[in-house]
Amino acid sequence: MKVDDRFILDIKRLGINGEGIGFYNKLAIFVDGAIPGEGHEVMITKCENKMAFAKSLNIKRISSERKEAECPYYEACGGCAVMHINYENMLKHKRNLLIEALNRYTRLDARSFEIRATVQSPEHFGYRNKSQLPIKKFDTTKVCMIKARTNDLIPVDNCLVNKSLINRLNEEILKIADELGISSYLYKFSRGILKYLVIRVNKNDEALVCFVCHEKSKKIQELAKRVIELDGVKSVYENFNDSKKQGVIFGKETNHLEGDKYIVEMLGDIKYQIYPTTFFQLNTIQAEAMYSTVLKACKLSKKERVLDAYCGVGAIGLYVARMAKEVIGIEYNKESILAANENAKLNKINNAKFYQGDAAQLLPKMINDGKEFDIVICDPPRTGLGAEFINTILKTQVKRVIYVSCNPATLAKDLEILREKYNVKSITPFDMFPQTPLVESVTVLDLKKDL
Repeated sequence: MKVDDRFILDIKRLGINGEGIGFYNKLAIFVDGAIPGEGHEVMITKCENKMAFAKSLNIKRISSERKEAECPYYEACGGCAVMHINYENMLKHKRNLLIEALNRYTRLDARSFEIRATVQSPEHFGYRNKSQLPIKKFDTTKVCMIKARTNDLIPVDNCLVNKSLINRLNEEILKIADELGISSYLYKFSRGILKYLVIRVNKNDEALVCFVCHEKSKKIQELAKRVIELDGVKSVYENFNDSKKQGVIFGKETNHLEGDKYIVEMLGDIKYQIYPTTFFQLNTIQAEAMYSTVLKACKLSKKERVLDAYCGVGAIGLYVARMAKEVIGIEYNKESILAANENAKLNKINNAKFYQGDAAQLLPKMINDGKEFDIVICDPPRTGLGAEFINTILKTQVKRVIYVSCNPATLAKDLEILREKYNVKSITPFDMFPQTPLVESVTVLDLKKDL
């Protein structure tokens, strides 16, 4: 097989990035925009040892799952890679991505536990509460998406998955920036001021705005004074990022310019302070549904001690704290720990404490000091739990583990190790990011009784 070869390809399944996958002489062929069950005339664009990539020239057999993508930037942007698949079917595909990862990376018998239907998002569009997009000058200054598999910037007037307030503020803020003569940063020439426009919005349509700048400018102070007057804006910040690398968003220095120091988001009856760089779930309403599932899985009776590993700003730990005897959170990022303890004070929760450090190292020390935990909740990054932390869990033999995952592959690999001492009871997939192939999940594991 070589580049420019053409043939008919039957699409068998969906890949983790939303591409269709077919097989030609046992070689996996990846085709953007293809759906399982379809037949495509394709042309090879790239060859590798165990796979190849192709583009569709013509759909010979169209799936009933196919629909017209609603976004005019869909093909160029690539951010919403499965917008061409109707929503109900995409929920099934996301569940299948989990099952395929389990089959590939584990020896678990999926028939021995429940893999539930994917929990759909209440909002299929307009769900994202955060936008952090690069800026570029065209006829006017625009926020941009990065074209799939390139560094090219595409101007975007209206992103369908963003909350409407974000789209409105993007336009209004950059119009003011043009009036003030604030230049956008040009990576090619290493000059200009404004690199990124970051906007965060809560459920009450209150916005925090942050200008990410390459250099300091008095014009940014003027911009902040005008932006705080815009409807919905409650807080304005600036961040300095002098990196010449595209894709690096925040620099180390962040300064508050106007308005409140933070905006407040709520999940259930718990309040969370949101700053420019705070990690927080992008789909607020769906996050509440997922955390409710975690709380229910904990089966708390105010007698249990809970460890919240990879706790971030304490989002899950605080959500379950009022039903637990004690919650201890561990997080490597210092800023997140400060925010977590501030959030505990904000909610007058006295039985939750958060500590900076590596969970794999702190947990054994806590146990040696007499701490015991009934439940461990872990919400790791896409890289998974890590061997050291898994070994710590296996040694401590906590009765129940609740694993919140954003990556089916690393979840499956971690479960394969945990199965030595734990039984998987259930996995619940969540559609946290509609129109994308990403799937999050909550897995419940119980310590085997014969240990």
